[in-house]
Amino acid sequence: MKQTKTAQEMLAFIEENFFQGAGLAEASLLEGDKRRAYKLAQVERLLTSMHGSVSLAMWLSDMFWTADEGRVQMDEDNPLLSLKEQRKLTDEEIGRLRLILEVAGLCHDLSLHFTFDLEVALGVEDDFWVSNEELVEWLTTTSYEQVAMHTAYVMKKHAIGVYAFGHYLPAQDELAELFSTEYCELIRQPDNTKMPPRAYVRTILEALLAIERHWQRGRKLKLSPDLVILHDEICGTVPRQFGKEVLQAAQALYDYMDTELCGRLVLKEYIFNASSWNEQPESVRRTWDETLRRFAEKVREVRSAYLPEGWVTDDSVAFSYLMAHAERCGQGMWREEDDAL
Repeated sequence: MKQTKTAQEMLAFIEENFFQGAGLAEASLLEGDKRRAYKLAQVERLLTSMHGSVSLAMWLSDMFWTADEGRVQMDEDNPLLSLKEQRKLTDEEIGRLRLILEVAGLCHDLSLHFTFDLEVALGVEDDFWVSNEELVEWLTTTSYEQVAMHTAYVMKKHAIGVYAFGHYLPAQDELAELFSTEYCELIRQPDNTKMPPRAYVRTILEALLAIERHWQRGRKLKLSPDLVILHDEICGTVPRQFGKEVLQAAQALYDYMDTELCGRLVLKEYIFNASSWNEQPESVRRTWDETLRRFAEKVREVRSAYLPEGWVTDDSVAFSYLMAHAERCGQGMWREEDDAL
């Protein structure tokens, strides 16, 4: 796309449409906490102000970067991103541009819900996990409620990614379908909720904290990660306590997977680079089907021995979780959760 504006013209356009009356020139001289406070105030305002169907925050972000993580520069020429054009700006204009880019960067990350440098942006420890007490305190006390909502959603999204990588399906699904019983709605992106900001943040933090505390209890009981995951898969969700009978059932399945299932499907004739399941030798496919059939029978045996009637029925989510776990185990991916979580 042919460049139609000079750097000065583009800078003036942004100042008029995004920072009019916001004291950008004076703020460009600020440093430290005062500069951070100014940026947060502007991002808060831009997240709540609309330009058509999108927020001003998203509009400002789109002027510089694509929707990719990592702030990939737009293909279209932006004179403010051109070193040649930047050399035509005065020192004062460069100062304002730097501040604009800092604000636009946080707008980009919050609008698209990517992780960002918390220490730079919020002045707290750079860790998006709910065990970060500084972050939790900031989110629950700040007056920047839109920033808090979007940051909490980033935490939720980040945790889902961690749990998906660790094959912790109950937690992954619980967070993905997190529901507020108080406001009778799913916890979707902040732009798509009618919940008050503090209630929205509290709902996410409580869910994340409940899962984290569950794992802390598991560590105190010296349970292996796989055993915790099997326990929760049997429950079909992340419970708030460990049940004795459920742990016994989980241990029985754990022992079976450890002795009878692990590595069974990783055979010499297994073709690891096959493009489809049908390309595998018939013997591998028969072994696979038979191994999973036996595991399903083991699940039925275990539920009869340890679990109340109606638990882990063949058509339940819990049964699907366990079968997915067995497939990973049979393919040799056993105890990978120990590293992931």
